[in-house]
Amino acid sequence: MRARISGTGSYLPAQVMTNREVCARTPVTEDWIVEKLGILERRVAAPDEQTSDMAVSAAKSALEMAGLGPNDLDGILCAIGTGDVIAPATAGYVQHKLGATNRCFAVDLKLACAGTVGAISMARGLVESGMAKHVLVAGTYILSRTSINWDDKFTAPIFGDGAGAVIVSRSEDESGILESRLHTDGALTEIVGRYIGGTREPMTAAALDDGSYYLKMDGKAVWACATQVIPEVVREVLDARKLGVEDVDFVVSHQANKRMLQHILDELGVPPEKTFFNVERYGNTSASSVLIVLDEVVRAGKIKRGDLVVMTAIGAGMTWGAHLIRW
Repeated sequence: MRARISGTGSYLPAQVMTNREVCARTPVTEDWIVEKLGILERRVAAPDEQTSDMAVSAAKSALEMAGLGPNDLDGILCAIGTGDVIAPATAGYVQHKLGATNRCFAVDLKLACAGTVGAISMARGLVESGMAKHVLVAGTYILSRTSINWDDKFTAPIFGDGAGAVIVSRSEDESGILESRLHTDGALTEIVGRYIGGTREPMTAAALDDGSYYLKMDGKAVWACATQVIPEVVREVLDARKLGVEDVDFVVSHQANKRMLQHILDELGVPPEKTFFNVERYGNTSASSVLIVLDEVVRAGKIKRGDLVVMTAIGAGMTWGAHLIRW
């Protein structure tokens, strides 16, 4: 039995935040953002918009493309950062808002920007084992009001809010996910993350006052890791099928930073016509980003039936992975 992606969907909040608006809040210049990050604008969730709301919007589009309804789902895997509440799982809110039955399990995953690549690996396993027929994978992030320190020029301009979704289903033909790889290096847990509010260092009034509970990132260390391991994992899934980069029809990648992504694609030898960037318009939407890209290219007809597609992402942990897919 093989698992395939039967539907894609995405959601971007209506509010656009330009670089000029970021610079009004953050000690950084517009030229620096464009040169270093390749970002022109990003989306910001409305004050009453919840993490689950965005996931539901993306999920409805994916279900429609797949020709399915909420009651066809056997499971929901939500890749999140900060959920609607600390507990229970935001996936439960997604299940309820979609109107899925209680035979559909709902689980949150925290793999940062690699969350949906990891969740697709798990959904694939559930489908191929026969435990599920259709699994919703959603990445949904509201970073603007949960994780961002607007005084930090090295993180504030990077991120945006958004959601993406796919339905992973049983394949009835040769299409499907051919290879999947997922790796973590726990020795690198300290180079990017949010470190206050857990058992190691509980939330305090001082942390709230000084903003130390916000996201922190060592950009140089993240760059060094990503530019090494993403080319490696892409080659890993290709080598498993005795294929080369030249055999790939399209590469769908997490949109972390345009300069970094271009460096990785150049190292792999992927030509511009075989990939797609939307980081200029949306920024880094964490685990949502790779699914937002996938939805846009599928709906634009850039990926067609029978194409060989590589999907890849990396996130805090550090965790990274890739899928090789026959579309």
